[in-house]
Amino acid sequence: MAVKDKPLNGPLNVVDRCTLAYNAVVVLLILLFQSRIPQWYLQVLLNIAMIAVVFLVAFVIGDRAALAARLVRNLYPMALFFPMYEQTGSINHIVFSDFLNPFVRQVEESIFGFQPVIVFAQKFPQKWFAEYMHFAYSTYYLLFPGLGVFLCLRRTKTELLDYMFSLCGVMYVCYLVYIFLPVRDPCFEIGYAPGNGPFTWIMAGIYSHLEVQGAAFPSSHVAAAAVVLYYTFRYARPALWAVSPIVISLMAATVYCRYHYAVDVLAGLATAAILIPLCRRIHPDLQRKPRPA
Repeated sequence: MAVKDKPLNGPLNVVDRCTLAYNAVVVLLILLFQSRIPQWYLQVLLNIAMIAVVFLVAFVIGDRAALAARLVRNLYPMALFFPMYEQTGSINHIVFSDFLNPFVRQVEESIFGFQPVIVFAQKFPQKWFAEYMHFAYSTYYLLFPGLGVFLCLRRTKTELLDYMFSLCGVMYVCYLVYIFLPVRDPCFEIGYAPGNGPFTWIMAGIYSHLEVQGAAFPSSHVAAAAVVLYYTFRYARPALWAVSPIVISLMAATVYCRYHYAVDVLAGLATAAILIPLCRRIHPDLQRKPRPA
């Protein structure tokens, strides 16, 4: 007799608790540094609203709900990533009053002897290559939701929670670092990479309206893409041949398109490399041994 997947500790699963913990930490930081945050109370209200969403989704939508409702139940943190990300731009000067880009540039010069974010685009100025790089970067917005939907439809709940817990852990840690270490995207200082195609225009539009200044180190794009690559290998291996080149191209595009410094990419990879095994080690469902038949 097979053992069915059951959530531990009632309606709140490990992803819910992780999301609640992140919001609680941010509220605590806002209250501690409220004198340095304009209209700090509005930020607290935002976190309270996200906490309410967690409880609402967890206690209203059950495992036997319709497919659309189950997708919401299991993937809702992805919808919270955007307001969390935007919030970091409003509270990221609680420690440093200015951006740390000069320090990051010095680190890059000491490592590489030049600025990869400038040289990369100069070495490959071809229009088709620039367009491909912007296309690769835009796939970020489909990669991690796409794998989440696949796991929700095709795999067990334990495997889905395994992926979501690691993804949330990586994203939340990146957001916390943004609050303490504000680094602007290099494109705000040296301009966008050359390009004249639809994906170049799309990304320029997204960045001009939605991008947060001070959320570059580490690259959450690279960290999340690394999570997707790992769990594609683990739970959706037949798709690895298609996902791998896209993820690798996305990582290169973060520097080519001047959205991140090369050290941001390295830090994003290190974040994923540390947190994926850590999240899997502390995940309660993965440590649970099945009962005998």
